[in-house]
Amino acid sequence: MDVVDQEIIPYGNFNHALDYADQLEPGFRFCPTDSELIIYYLNAKIQSRNLPKLRFHEVNIYNHKPDELAEQYRSREKKWYFLTPRDRKYLKGNQPDRAVGNFGFWKTTQKLKPVYDAATGQMVGHKGSLAFYNKDETKTMWLMHEYTTNGPNLPFGSGENSKKLNEWVLCKMYKNKKESKETPTNSGTCRNSKISQRI
Repeated sequence: MDVVDQEIIPYGNFNHALDYADQLEPGFRFCPTDSELIIYYLNAKIQSRNLPKLRFHEVNIYNHKPDELAEQYRSREKKWYFLTPRDRKYLKGNQPDRAVGNFGFWKTTQKLKPVYDAATGQMVGHKGSLAFYNKDETKTMWLMHEYTTNGPNLPFGSGENSKKLNEWVLCKMYKNKKESKETPTNSGTCRNSKISQRI
């Protein structure tokens, strides 16, 4: 099923469709590396190639609070993957607009880190780390990794006068386990697990 045809699946509405993880054998997890997310998923979307049949959602995350996205899209592994555009904060600048309506904003917590392809050593993009703050500037438990390619991947006809900064970036959202009481202790991780990276 193509990403654009994926329906919104609320929690508890299990009769309509299954999350891809529900169809895996016990012990298998979807745990791509940073470079794999850029090379095989973000680049595939930018180049209009078919994405694997996984739960990558095309959503402008800056139109929705993280809690709203989590309620509408199922994730058995408590990680949400989104393909989203980015707008400029200022028309003449390259700073992303991180505001989420009147609800709050995403704030960077670390400097951008280069991402390298483990096989070739080539830099394939960057990874940013962000945290979500409510409009009263209180920090929430929501965190996000944002993956970008080396180029702006703007649509044809866009220029420096365009409000759009990127056509597509890939975002992975999750809750801080140290603060979240909803995360089960036996949920399993991908550490030291090689077979889980290829499903």
